Amino acid sequence: MQVWRLQTRTRGGDIADICLKENVVAMGWALNESDEAELSKSPNIRLYYDMAEANPKMKNYSSVWRMAVDTQVNDIVWMRHRGQYYFARVSENSQWVYDFSKEAHDTDTTNRLSNMIWHTVSDKSDEASVPGCLTTGFIKGSTFQRINKSGINEYSQMLYNMRASETDGYRYDNPKLSLNERHFWNLLQPDDAEDLLCMWLYAEKGYVVIPSTNKKGTQLYECILIDPHSIDYRHIYIQVKKGDITINASQYDKLGGEVYFLSTEGKVINACNQNYHVVDSTKVYEFAIDQKNAPIIPEKITYWIRFLAESENENMDKTKAKGIMLDTNRSYSDTNERDMLTQSRVCAYGDADRYINSYRKGDFALFYAKGKGIIAIGEVISDTPKKVETEKGLYHDVRMIVPDNGDYSKINDKFISAREIKEILNRGFYFASTIKTPFLDSSQVEKLIFALKEKYK
Repeated sequence: MQVWRLQTRTRGGDIADICLKENVVAMGWALNESDEAELSKSPNIRLYYDMAEANPKMKNYSSVWRMAVDTQVNDIVWMRHRGQYYFARVSENSQWVYDFSKEAHDTDTTNRLSNMIWHTVSDKSDEASVPGCLTTGFIKGSTFQRINKSGINEYSQMLYNMRASETDGYRYDNPKLSLNERHFWNLLQPDDAEDLLCMWLYAEKGYVVIPSTNKKGTQLYECILIDPHSIDYRHIYIQVKKGDITINASQYDKLGGEVYFLSTEGKVINACNQNYHVVDSTKVYEFAIDQKNAPIIPEKITYWIRFLAESENENMDKTKAKGIMLDTNRSYSDTNERDMLTQSRVCAYGDADRYINSYRKGDFALFYAKGKGIIAIGEVISDTPKKVETEKGLYHDVRMIVPDNGDYSKINDKFISAREIKEILNRGFYFASTIKTPFLDSSQVEKLIFALKEKYK
């Protein structure tokens, strides 16, 4: 499976509207009249290409061959139009077509790949909704070419499963995308990585950015920060490279201030100066997904954390029981948590009540108290959600597993913290929402049940 991208600007203008309206991938390189007359008798790509080869006026038409021959069934094609991104799958019925019409000549869309159903990424479908491995694939290059960026195949397949599989009737088999550091950095835009390092420095050191210093033309550094607790106006610089890129710190000797370097997959060399600091990409990743930092993590970055977590949920076997951690609403209510436990219910309140629809009978409810962790675990025993009697909310009935004696007096002392959850299961989670993601399989739930029972011994 390959991922491709189409540039839609031609001599006839922007042809994206035609692609969307007629469900095609389209491009130009029309033949002359005599060749078209011959091609019309037996339209095939080999004959077209031989004619193009023999015509000295035809240039750079290799994109036609890639579109017509190199694409395979289930490949995904991307295009960009008016700031929005669209994707389509090459279906079993997609085929190369040469359009002989005057309209196709006028719009420079004679060569087409048919039966391409276009989908939007999200309601916005803008730069913030697509990963860096996609946007950088649109920089220069041919009209139609592969995107060979790390993570683009998995992202495109997963997005298709989420947004298009129901309407198109096809589904990719469990794209390998999960909430881990490698996939996280692959999806971020270069600007996102810069923003994240700035937020990390703010949280760790208290440094703040001087906005006017964030100039795209600056080669040596991304922006300048200052220490608000210092009176010497000491400058702090950052340099961030996303991907497997080596940063040579010796180039920064002339700056005269502190420099923080971050290469998400590469390394930093010659960072011998005492003012040079190499930031561990893993620390920054862990900072991004830590619940306590949620208020200062930019929305674009949070979007990708959620996407990765939801990707794992999408890949779960829907026929088997799953475990879902749900917030007990301790931040907003003095009674909701107690009511849930004493009435053996898993509840969600207000606009968050929709999360109860994620549970099925036989699933496990893991009660998560903010500031503590998992305080109780039960099994859902009701078939459908019910309405909370006293306020807006939905609930499922549960059979409590731990504690199993109905005594909840010790839950403030007997709990599995977020750190312990990650250590027990050897993976990360996004805790900064009512429903914690990704969901758990039954073997992971069993490990947590055992751990919580151990607390009560």
